[in-house]
Amino acid sequence: MKIKTTKFYFLILLFSCFFYSYSQSEWELEKEALGIQVFTRTVSVSSIKEYKATTLIKTSLKSIVSKIIDGEHLKDWNYKTTKSNLLEKISDNEYLIYMYNDLPWPAKNRDHISTLKIDEISSSLTKISIISTPKKMLEKSGVIRVVNFSGFWLLEKTKLGIKVTQQMYGDPGGSLPVFIVNSMLVKAPFNTFKRLKEQLAN
Repeated sequence: MKIKTTKFYFLILLFSCFFYSYSQSEWELEKEALGIQVFTRTVSVSSIKEYKATTLIKTSLKSIVSKIIDGEHLKDWNYKTTKSNLLEKISDNEYLIYMYNDLPWPAKNRDHISTLKIDEISSSLTKISIISTPKKMLEKSGVIRVVNFSGFWLLEKTKLGIKVTQQMYGDPGGSLPVFIVNSMLVKAPFNTFKRLKEQLAN
């Protein structure tokens, strides 16, 4: 019965991912190095692309989940993030997170607030949804609040380690040209995954 239940939830996950991406194009591999792959694809609702990054890390599922929900230290490994805080632990499976991105001039700095929801699909598969929750804190002067974003982490236990995938779409808002935004969709997740692997190796 447990095996059937696990298969059922896994099929639901695949089914929901299909409907989430039915209007998207095929993934294109943009970079592969240090055991990290970064893909992008166009979406029907925007000229800004969506990205997916994946890698394999020799650690435990619990360790990676702990890293992702550790709001106070997300700044240690997320690219261009200089401030991060846990605003609220809503439950053991739901966390409210604040992150601040320090961008080079002339771009204005950004911040965003997200709710992380943990779904333990099986003993070997965990999904962490990333949900925009912009109204949980007043906006700061001179900082653009990123509102339109969504994505998830998918963590899968394998014989070689944990397969880590992050899939995200986001519009940074403001007046950043689309070509600049899209140009960052490889560098940012690649460096984030690189630092995450380094953090978990220590």
